[in-house]
Amino acid sequence: MKKEEIWKKIEKIFETPERGIVSTAYDNVPYSRYMLLYNDGKNLYAKTIAESVNVDKIEKNNLSYIILGYDAESESSYLEILAETEVVMEQDTIDWLWEREDHQRFNLEEEEVLIVLKFMPKEIKLMNANDEIDKPEVIEFNG
Repeated sequence: MKKEEIWKKIEKIFETPERGIVSTAYDNVPYSRYMLLYNDGKNLYAKTIAESVNVDKIEKNNLSYIILGYDAESESSYLEILAETEVVMEQDTIDWLWEREDHQRFNLEEEEVLIVLKFMPKEIKLMNANDEIDKPEVIEFNG
């Protein structure tokens, strides 16, 4: 599949906010959780409260593995993304994400602090995009 075709399929999956599985590892222990992910066309973002994220652990191992767009019923294409993770506390990024969010899903207590996790892809695998099962189409990012 040509790179342009791969990007079109990736962009289609990126079109709407998606619940994805975000996995990390700290001290040789894996952690996974569902998160609602948004994108700016290049990076993925998820909001959370500061107390739910151990910033020190992210700084020690900032790699995340994300599964996005999987639908078991339709066996549609989905993405597996290896990304560098950054904790963002800048108000403009938080405001941008807040504007895109359904506010009913996220109620902050007065003492809680909203932060954003930014996922910068290093590699995106487009899965189930061809007739060969488990043969992904891969886009790698340099830098």
